[in-house]
Amino acid sequence: MPEVVITCDWTMMSNHHGKEFLGFGTTTPAYILPEAAYQKLFFPTMKCDENGFPRQAPYGMRKIEASLIDAGYDARIVHPSYLSKYMPGEAKVLLVSGHDYFGLNPPSSTFGGVMKKEPLNSVNFKRMLRQPAVVEARKQGLKIIAGGPCAWQLSPATRMKLPFIQEFLDSIGGIDTVVEGEADLFVREIVGKALRDEFMPPHVVMSPRDSPRVDQISSIKFPSVNGLIEIGRGCCRGCSFCSVTTRPTRWYPLDKIEEELKVNAKIGVRKGLLHSDDVFFYGSPNVMPHEEKLIPLLKLAKQYYEQVGWSHVAVASLMTKPKLLQKCGEVLLDDKQKWWGVEVGVETGSPRMITAAMPGKVAPFKASQWPELVIQAAGLMNDNHVFPACTFIVGLPQETEDDVRATIDLIDDLWDFKAILVPMFFVPLGHLKSRDWFRRDRLSPLQEELLMRALTHGLRQSRSLLNDFFDWEGNHTQIYRSVFRGFIEFLDGLARMHGLYSPAKGTGREIADPNRYPDRLPLPTIPVRE
Repeated sequence: MPEVVITCDWTMMSNHHGKEFLGFGTTTPAYILPEAAYQKLFFPTMKCDENGFPRQAPYGMRKIEASLIDAGYDARIVHPSYLSKYMPGEAKVLLVSGHDYFGLNPPSSTFGGVMKKEPLNSVNFKRMLRQPAVVEARKQGLKIIAGGPCAWQLSPATRMKLPFIQEFLDSIGGIDTVVEGEADLFVREIVGKALRDEFMPPHVVMSPRDSPRVDQISSIKFPSVNGLIEIGRGCCRGCSFCSVTTRPTRWYPLDKIEEELKVNAKIGVRKGLLHSDDVFFYGSPNVMPHEEKLIPLLKLAKQYYEQVGWSHVAVASLMTKPKLLQKCGEVLLDDKQKWWGVEVGVETGSPRMITAAMPGKVAPFKASQWPELVIQAAGLMNDNHVFPACTFIVGLPQETEDDVRATIDLIDDLWDFKAILVPMFFVPLGHLKSRDWFRRDRLSPLQEELLMRALTHGLRQSRSLLNDFFDWEGNHTQIYRSVFRGFIEFLDGLARMHGLYSPAKGTGREIADPNRYPDRLPLPTIPVRE
């Protein structure tokens, strides 16, 4: 029995029906429908063995688990429903992770703020730590260490701004240590201190110089949720609102990536995601894609997975070598895979905001070219059967009404783009962590219009994406399509009932039909590099 238990809440300990994008559904509140309905839709229960060890677990937690195992610790990830099997008694240390402990990250803060209800991920995180077994174990000396991408929410500075967090911590007997940043190596030290009952610093922030080298990062021992595999860390674009850009860029060699692909393939995982902050840049030391690195990576992934998706890609990187995306499609698309998904950070339609908050995002192009770059990248992606989730930030510091209007205009230009547009309230991260959150009560009428326009676009395009999205074989596929089609119609009815429906004002562009613009690229006004 492990003496070091690692866990998260139920919304994360799920494979989301094998569709990573459905995980976004856990960032919404349970609205009108009961929470059980949202669980069936977005975070079905993960299968576990008799010990509560999940068949798949979130990748970041698998990395921590692997690091501890490599260091000789008796550590395992345990499903939150099985914590009572290990505590009080067996477990001496509990490591908790999460995507969004208190619903403060995007997009939870947006959905929760608009609906004025606590998001599902926050509800379930609190429920997990309030389990009687955990509370009793805490009284008997259990050490709790918190980390993950939302660890900043437990920092002293955040607790001072938001007293309800401290109140919650007091109610469960507190947390011993909060660790922010890449803790692959430090976790061994802090767990050792916990087991030896030594002093544990209450708050630790890992600096960029503490980031482990690639050869110091352990490979996962057990399968990850939806076959997600990390191919690199860090980002060189330097967006002021992002914490990832504070870390050095490192790429995994193919043999290290293959080692983890094999772990997932061994249990029959045949669909997976390649993860980095820009998959198109794999192996590159700058903002120019390297075809000789990227194509072998994709070929390797296709040896183990029938379907391969990407976690993130940048608009500017796509447009530096647009024909490379077609070559990627020639590797990925076949009789087993007809499309692939990716998250794209559009963030704004305003060149002025690009210059003010994220000048590196447009490199090697000019900020003035940003809206047209996005439009051309949209056409490029749909031409090559890439259906992305595009994020926008509402309430960035220095944002003006003209900037918001420019973003609305861009959304209108993307009206026929086959994608999901996801608006998110600004959250103080990265170099802007000293700023305040953007909240619902600060929304201007124009920002409300932006949210409504994105919602309407999402409802419209969700219908057209259903058949592509649920592409499984078997009779159950039609059932899922019908269920989610019904859920979309439910949301559509709510939006119309509450006056939240806002169609585009007409753009004259036909983004989504590739047959109408066979000569779209290269764009004459933008220098395209091949």
